[in-house]
Amino acid sequence: MMLSLGPIIFGLILGLVIGSQIKPNIGDAKFTLASFVAILIAGIIIAWQAGNYPFYTGLPISFAFLSALIGILVGILLFSRRK
Repeated sequence: MMLSLGPIIFGLILGLVIGSQIKPNIGDAKFTLASFVAILIAGIIIAWQAGNYPFYTGLPISFAFLSALIGILVGILLFSRRK
């Protein structure tokens, strides 16, 4: 199983930066626990459908996309700009 850490670390850092700029509670839009779970499930399905690079073997899931999604969610929870 070949696992490249470069895209995973870059996706996590980029996700943290993007997630820190998202404002979760503006006007009528509220991020609840159910919305975070729905986004995570949809992201896992997309990462599974995207697959890994063709020459990587192992699990058929895009770890770079999944780490960027986790970075966005963590960035929203920890560093997001509050109103």
